[in-house]
Amino acid sequence: MTKQRMNLKYFFSNILNAVGAGVVIALLPNALLGEFLKLFMHNHHTLELIYQLVTIIQSFMAFIIGVLAAHQLKFNGAGACMVGVSAMLGSGALQVTSNGIVLKGIGDIINVILVIIIACALYILLQGKLGSLEMIILPVLIPVVSGLIGLLLLPYVQTITKALGHMINSFTELNPLLMSILISVAFSLLMVTPISLVAIATAISLTGLGSGAANMGIVAACVTFFFGSLRVNSLGVNIVLLIGAAKMMIPVYLKHLIIAVPLTLNGIVSGILTYVIGIKGTPLSAGFGYTGLVGPINAFNRMPGDAVMNIVLLLFGYLIIPFVSAFIIHEICKKIIPLYSDDIYRFEIPKQ
Repeated sequence: MTKQRMNLKYFFSNILNAVGAGVVIALLPNALLGEFLKLFMHNHHTLELIYQLVTIIQSFMAFIIGVLAAHQLKFNGAGACMVGVSAMLGSGALQVTSNGIVLKGIGDIINVILVIIIACALYILLQGKLGSLEMIILPVLIPVVSGLIGLLLLPYVQTITKALGHMINSFTELNPLLMSILISVAFSLLMVTPISLVAIATAISLTGLGSGAANMGIVAACVTFFFGSLRVNSLGVNIVLLIGAAKMMIPVYLKHLIIAVPLTLNGIVSGILTYVIGIKGTPLSAGFGYTGLVGPINAFNRMPGDAVMNIVLLLFGYLIIPFVSAFIIHEICKKIIPLYSDDIYRFEIPKQ
């Protein structure tokens, strides 16, 4: 296994697969339950407690990804814990305040990946070379060194998010239709990457039609991967995609960038829908798509006129038209693009 571990393709492939699975494990509980719990948890202590738990679970995303990456690389239990702790320390999700250490958000996924690479590389290089001192040195050295490097890199990594935010913010100066299309396409292309779309939307205070376009871009990404996955992945994977947790497909997208073609086309369709229907939202709703009905609920609350008609419009905007267009675009792409097929959407579930 040592030679296999040192193979770069094997190394990075397993880390990317861990990212895809870890994102699902961490974000799915809140995606499924979060918005509904918000509606009913007032004056219900147990529901409030459940909401707190699903929120805390997603804050441990970095740790979960780190442990999965170590497991994929066949590290022992102690090694997996070291990598998980390293990822958590360097993610940016842990912040020291005057009141103590607090959890804030899920951290920066790009930074999480960098820290995991460093921690895993250190473990591979040092394991078995320190003799009886291994269990004394490694638990100190790996989390501290990789976590420190991660925190030092974090401000520079976050400039990527800020730069993308400035680019997307420039779209808001264009006419409403063109703005909606460009923002929708941008969010569709970025959805299944380590970039945090919620961070971008909140950083530039994306509201109104721009927020709606961002939201619909995420819908475009979800339906693109759903129809690509439908014939080649298990029912569980397809259900997760249907729920809207498309970030699990990060390794698939990065290995097959040709998927950017249907993502762009579906993003254009979603951008036009945003403009025609008048879908609007807030900076927080911009990064969620239809997950937990965050996008549709925020859009409905900002639509004037008859409530029943607005619900019908949103059904067409979020469900019927995106799914129909995504199916058609997927089938056309398979016929005219040589490298494009159902197989490129195959998701490799980490083995136990």
